[in-house]
Amino acid sequence: MSFRAFLPVAALTAVAGLWIGASTPAGAQYCEGTVHGLSGRYNLATGSGFLAVRTRPNSSSRMIGQLFNGDHTEIFDRRGNWYQVEIGGRTGWANARWLRNDCGY
Repeated sequence: MSFRAFLPVAALTAVAGLWIGASTPAGAQYCEGTVHGLSGRYNLATGSGFLAVRTRPNSSSRMIGQLFNGDHTEIFDRRGNWYQVEIGGRTGWANARWLRNDCGY
């Protein structure tokens, strides 16, 4: 009897993924957020009109980018009220209050 006969298809898929070095865990899915609810008036000095993307999940970390109402970004993780997002090929952290998604985070 073959090895395959004893494993369900899902288990074989997971094992095959490990054998070929798959980087996405079984069951992982793409998650995208949309920026919403920001002021329509941009003001860097007061922090309005944009969603700051920061190096760490806190408001005192260095800002590495800005997102605006309607922008879409991939969401990778959540820590408290912060989402880890992609911006310009880099990852950073944005306040979750301003990102709509259906990721289950």
